[in-house]
Amino acid sequence: MTVIADVFKEIFSMFVADVWLTLAVLVLVLSIAIGIDSTPSSMHLLLGFTMLAGCLLIIVAATVRYTRRMKREKDQ
Repeated sequence: MTVIADVFKEIFSMFVADVWLTLAVLVLVLSIAIGIDSTPSSMHLLLGFTMLAGCLLIIVAATVRYTRRMKREKDQ
């Protein structure tokens, strides 16, 4: 039972480690979900590309933020 608890703790810490990243992904997914509900099915492909582009931008932004933070900590 303790192994299962340890696994859940690690998974939880992965998602909460960077709050900005978690919130950005949640906002993106929520906006795409609202877009899918409110647009005709012909626009769903465009929303899929928007989701892909948004995920890539979030990954790049999170990486830049992380490297800047590490560089700042290294300089101190």
